[in-house]
Amino acid sequence: MAYIILTLLPLDFRADKHCDLPHIENGRIAQYYYNFKSYYFPMRKEKKLSYSCMVGYTTETGTQDGRITCTANGWSPVPRCYRKCNKPLLENGIFYGTEMYFKIHEKLQYKCNPGYHTPSGGTEDTVQCQPEGWSSQPSCTKKFESCQVPNLHHGNYFTAQQVLRLNETLLYKCDEGYRTAGGNTTEEAVCLTRGWSLTPNCSRITCSSLSAVAHGGFYPVKKIYEEGDVVHFFCEENYSATEFDLIQCYYFGWHPDPPVCEDVRNKCPPPPLPPYAHIITDRRTYHNGDKVRIQCQSTFEVRGSEEIQCEKGKWTSPPICIDNALFIWKASVSISAKLFMSSSVKMVESLRLSPVLASFQRSNYRTPLLVLETQQDCASPPVVKNGVVLGPLLTSYKNGSSVEYGCQHYHFLDGPRTVYCQQGNWTEPPTCFEKCDSPPSIANGALTLPPLTQYDNGSSVQYSCSEYHFLQGSEKIYCSEGEWTSPPVCIEPCTLSKSEMEKNNVLLQGFYENQIYFYHGDYVGFYCKQNHFGAESGTTLFQVQCKRGQLLYPRCVAGEK
Repeated sequence: MAYIILTLLPLDFRADKHCDLPHIENGRIAQYYYNFKSYYFPMRKEKKLSYSCMVGYTTETGTQDGRITCTANGWSPVPRCYRKCNKPLLENGIFYGTEMYFKIHEKLQYKCNPGYHTPSGGTEDTVQCQPEGWSSQPSCTKKFESCQVPNLHHGNYFTAQQVLRLNETLLYKCDEGYRTAGGNTTEEAVCLTRGWSLTPNCSRITCSSLSAVAHGGFYPVKKIYEEGDVVHFFCEENYSATEFDLIQCYYFGWHPDPPVCEDVRNKCPPPPLPPYAHIITDRRTYHNGDKVRIQCQSTFEVRGSEEIQCEKGKWTSPPICIDNALFIWKASVSISAKLFMSSSVKMVESLRLSPVLASFQRSNYRTPLLVLETQQDCASPPVVKNGVVLGPLLTSYKNGSSVEYGCQHYHFLDGPRTVYCQQGNWTEPPTCFEKCDSPPSIANGALTLPPLTQYDNGSSVQYSCSEYHFLQGSEKIYCSEGEWTSPPVCIEPCTLSKSEMEKNNVLLQGFYENQIYFYHGDYVGFYCKQNHFGAESGTTLFQVQCKRGQLLYPRCVAGEK
């Protein structure tokens, strides 16, 4: 009888599954997929899935629903839901059509009233709804027959004319530290039917914003940095800044480049330098594995390895430099040269003298030069402020001996705990730093945790501001040598004033509707009331920045500018 043996191999049903449950912002798939996620996901290739966008959102093709397919690279196309575009505000013109909401890629055409034109200079234009909003803001501005020369701060015009005719050119120059609207020191502006080709303006030179620093931070923190601004970088405990911790904004940008925070366990402090020595290979930063050669001065002899290495944030033991200064004296010896030569070694041993003879080759010289190496003791070890020597304090210490330091209560020790006597001098002693008291309080802000009475060096605390207040500076401050680094400042918000708006004949743009408070640095949009125009610019739309609780409201006047 024959038997057939079948070997059943387990199949990995997940091997061909590639697509997990998709996360769709502002969209969803059928609820049962969420309820039985482990059953349906991951899905196999070629499987299809439908999803729907929430009200007010559409797919990239402009539909409410979408369909995606599982591929080897995941879901295709990537499911996304985009916010629909609201019909924008338009002064001095009309839109074609009555729709109030527009899907992605839909277009909206508008026409300007007689005497007004689009940004391109025509009477009609089209804008398109895109994922980030309208392709451009529809606007109709008055056609100019001449251009008023605007006031120029931090710069000068090359003409005294106050009004220029169409196509005439206005040349101006900015003061040092400022740039024109086009980013130059001098610039030309042309008078066009829609106004100046580029409105003359001199702005302070600025540098790019700074990115967040891993394991550290910087202060002051600003949205915009001006030429001359200095930024100080700091690192968390157990981290230190590479290269320089201070950078400055110049007309060409930041210099030097912003540092990063490195783990001190991968970095060594400056190498220890014994007395009477210098470093041959010196650099600013040292990392694990870096080596340094130490050389003694010409009249000193090195004892120990001339090369030290950075290992796990610490240096291997450095050598010491021993003084080769010698006491030389003439020893009158009334014995014959033969007797001296035969007994000189024994004589040296009995006298405990090192290298014994200078020159015996000189024919008329019969007195040998005996050489003795000096061994200098040390006086009492140096006094360390807020520190003490552990153990009995002596008046004299033998060369090569050592003492150990400790710090008083509420202080911490920085540097070597043990110092050594080397040829009459002590190696560098440590420092005892104070701890910090409770951190300072700030106006319109508070600590995120209750304060302690004492903080160790390197400790940090964090602040937060009251609602709508802007935090300027670092939210964290650090205890450094008994002092706190500078705390942040909480800048008050701007409060919208209906009376000021009424007084200046302006209204709040719809985007900012129902907002009363605005953060320092935020922009607020206004527009003129019907049949009113900007008192200075002649335009009807304005963007005003909130600065330290103050809003400079634009002023609109009745009639044409």
